[in-house]
Amino acid sequence: MIFRDDLGAVKLPELMAASNWQQQYKLIIQWGKLLSPKPDMRLPANLIKGCELPVWLVHEQEGERHYFAFASDSSVMNGLAVLLLVQLNGKTSAQISAGDLAQSMRGLGLEKHLTPSRNNGFNRIIERALMLVGDQR
Repeated sequence: MIFRDDLGAVKLPELMAASNWQQQYKLIIQWGKLLSPKPDMRLPANLIKGCELPVWLVHEQEGERHYFAFASDSSVMNGLAVLLLVQLNGKTSAQISAGDLAQSMRGLGLEKHLTPSRNNGFNRIIERALMLVGDQR
């Protein structure tokens, strides 16, 4: 079983209510610290290709529900991954497929503040997560 971080403190409306990018950035960094180090998952098979910095994602399915764990040395990528994990962990394939994860992330408006390489990396993480649950959008 993969290690599951406690992400109960993450409230997406809090990010959307932040009045400026600096407040959003601070929340993203703070949430990224909720991810525990996971040296055991840093294997070539878990490495996501297409990211500027190394990032690792693992997936586990328990019955109908999907769970993910993420690791990176980048505090920003960890924070962005938390945004993704709170929307995926514990969900069924049908729930994940019913939503538009990429659109949901764009709705937060973060892409206009992130560097192109971070945006690309974040998109690769989303693509890999969807691939792992069998949603090939």
